[in-house]
Amino acid sequence: MFVIHAYLEKSSNPYSYERLASELGTYFDSETKHGLKIGTSTNPFTKQKYVILQWTGWNFSAHFETGRNVAADADYIASVVEDCPPEIKDCTDRIRFVFSSDERRDFTDHIISAIDYILEIPDAIIFDESQKTIIRQIQE
Repeated sequence: MFVIHAYLEKSSNPYSYERLASELGTYFDSETKHGLKIGTSTNPFTKQKYVILQWTGWNFSAHFETGRNVAADADYIASVVEDCPPEIKDCTDRIRFVFSSDERRDFTDHIISAIDYILEIPDAIIFDESQKTIIRQIQE
C-alpha cells in the first residue's frame, strides 16, 4: 500500500467529494477502454463517500477529507517532517490517494498519472506518507 496526501489551502474554488469524483472521471476517461471501472464506496465509520478506480488486478481509492482529523494530521506532519512548509498548519482539507500494492509494477503508469493529477492542484502541499516527505510545497 502506498498513500499520497494533497493538503489544500483555502480557495475560491474549493474541493468536495463531488468535484474530486467528477475530475477523476474526466482525467482517467481514456482508461475506461483499458478496463477501468470507477465506483464509489462509503467509509463505515465516518460515512464519507470516496471514489474507487479499479482495473483488473489493481485499484486505488481517492478520498476528499476535511475537518479536525485533517488539521491534526497536518500538525503532526509539521512537527515530524524536516523542512515542512508552515502553511500546512492552515490546511483543513485534503485529498488522499490510497494505492493498493503493485509488487510486479504492472500499474506504475497509473500511479504516475494519479500523482500527476495531484501535482496539478494549485497551492497544494503534497505529502508522501510512506517516505514521510514533502513532494511539493506551495510556491510563493
